[in-house]
Amino acid sequence: MSSKAFDIAAMCAHPDDAELIMGGTLALEAARGRHVAIVDLTRGESGSRGTPETRAAEAAEAARILGAAHRESLGLPDAHLTVAPEHKDPIVGALRRLRPTVVMLQHWEQRHPDHAAASRIVYDACFLAGLKSYRPDLGPAFRPRKLIYALSTTESVEIHPTFVVDVTSVWQTKVRAIAAFASQFTPRGDEPVALPLDRFRQAMELAARRHGQRIAVEYGEAFVTREPVAVTDLMSLGGRSI
Repeated sequence: MSSKAFDIAAMCAHPDDAELIMGGTLALEAARGRHVAIVDLTRGESGSRGTPETRAAEAAEAARILGAAHRESLGLPDAHLTVAPEHKDPIVGALRRLRPTVVMLQHWEQRHPDHAAASRIVYDACFLAGLKSYRPDLGPAFRPRKLIYALSTTESVEIHPTFVVDVTSVWQTKVRAIAAFASQFTPRGDEPVALPLDRFRQAMELAARRHGQRIAVEYGEAFVTREPVAVTDLMSLGGRSI
């Protein structure tokens, strides 16, 4: 891993979460020369498909496709994420090692319990990482400048995005990165519900087209910030109002 501080760290619950909800944006930023890291909180060992070893290999390939400079798993317990110090502290350590300017994480309104928990745990860890006297054994205090929450297709309520990123130019890169997780989209005969990639891709594409429509492009990824977005030049605002 490079000793250089990272521009962006994507921190999500499971391998493939980052690809699904922010993969296009990560590919765009990596192509611009930004130093991008992906941190999976768990190994996805409780999922119905694939082994942790298989998913780790798939995650490495997906990161390569997106252009991420670094990927790691913190090995927290899949399906058992809780807002507790033992789950926050490994993230604090990762933040102090990677020192990202921007952290991208999952939105807090989620159908999957791990996704909702991951959102809160990562937020708390970003705050705690900046406290000089909190766990100094985990490294020098550091706090990211910006937290950006990615929307998915499974929020429990309708959420209006703060901004939408045009990912049309890297859409196929995102699709290839998701396809790297073949174990997750290959039906097995003993499964009660099969989820082949073509059907899942349709749902993902529909959401991306809907987000893209908001800003008059083909494909978009939507994000929320808790605070207003600062603007210093009105003429730099993208999109159209009418």
